[in-house]
Amino acid sequence: MIDFKIFPFFSTLPSREIEKLKRICRFKKYASGTVVIKEKEALEELVFVVEGQLTVTKTYRQRKSTLFCLDPGDTYGEVEILNGTPSLATLVGYQEFHLMYLPKNEFLRLIGLYPGFAKESRDLYTRRAPQLLEEGMSKTQAGKVITFFNVKGGAGKSVIAANTAVMLARYWKKKVVLLDMNLAFGDQAILLGLPSENHIHKLVSERPPIKIAQIEKQLTTHPSGLKVLLPPPLPELAETIKPLLVEHIVDILQANYDFVIIDTHNQLSELELKILEISDMIMLMMTMELTFIKNTKLLLDLLQRIKVPRDKIKVVLNRAFKSMGLEPAKVEKSLRYAISHFIPSEGNIVVPSVNKGVPFVLSKSSEGSDVLMAMKKLCATLTGEEFEKGTWNMFSLLKEVFGLS
Repeated sequence: MIDFKIFPFFSTLPSREIEKLKRICRFKKYASGTVVIKEKEALEELVFVVEGQLTVTKTYRQRKSTLFCLDPGDTYGEVEILNGTPSLATLVGYQEFHLMYLPKNEFLRLIGLYPGFAKESRDLYTRRAPQLLEEGMSKTQAGKVITFFNVKGGAGKSVIAANTAVMLARYWKKKVVLLDMNLAFGDQAILLGLPSENHIHKLVSERPPIKIAQIEKQLTTHPSGLKVLLPPPLPELAETIKPLLVEHIVDILQANYDFVIIDTHNQLSELELKILEISDMIMLMMTMELTFIKNTKLLLDLLQRIKVPRDKIKVVLNRAFKSMGLEPAKVEKSLRYAISHFIPSEGNIVVPSVNKGVPFVLSKSSEGSDVLMAMKKLCATLTGEEFEKGTWNMFSLLKEVFGLS
């Protein structure tokens, strides 16, 4: 029997409606690579992901672009059903997956009966509609705010954030800015081998409203073309950086850059909560240690309680290696979230790059490595591109790393 608790979408419904849903919803399992919905196809049911992961792609001017991914607990179809249109995108799964279908008439009935459910539906519609209804890629489209976060140190969050930002700037030729928001003990200057003369604290004394020219004056340029906003030079100055200032800076940068990448501190203060709120995507870093799994689950539950949209959060497993003694599928079931990205453990490549202050994605030693391929897959997902490299994909990597058949 399906545990309906994995669907926060139904959290406002009474138990009698949940029992009814269990009887009227249909369930189906699919093989990897199956296209379940095609763009412009009639959509008569709301789709829920029970297990696995799907990508949502849309064609712009004959070019396919990935809009977002669907993880267990996510839903799709509310925009089309409420607008009375055929499917605005194509859904395809890249591993074995399990779906649940709710008839659209039942969906509309629940909206009419329950204000809480109607609000959940409206909020999801508001987030999804701009992407799905857009006819073409706008040149003035705001940049994406991507935040790397975790619940304790040691997950390699800052390293992956730095390498992601560098790769997007160097190889995807995107206009990228990286914000080191670990304001007391940030490491991005060391990881990227940058001088620290310019930093965010110099913006504290600027009279509002701050303009882009004032912010860019405090950015440090990396050889890759990446721009970096570093934290204050002294830990005691961290408290002078208020969440409102950070929100204002991000808002301005988002209008002028393709990507705003944010590296955070491992805590949930007012600042971190504000950053998570304004982010388009949260890359939640973890390793396969029991303490990380426990704390990640607690954090995911907290984010659900404070109404952080589920589709904003992507779980990233870093330092994946075969002898961890834990199966990813069981971890996903415990978290009630799919692991969206696997970064394999290649310390012989990553550790020297950290000590040299040179991102490993720029190192010759990483050429042809699994860790570089995983980073390319991650960046391709962020840019909405389809990543192809022979037969390599995230799931073949998973099988290789964990010795799965």
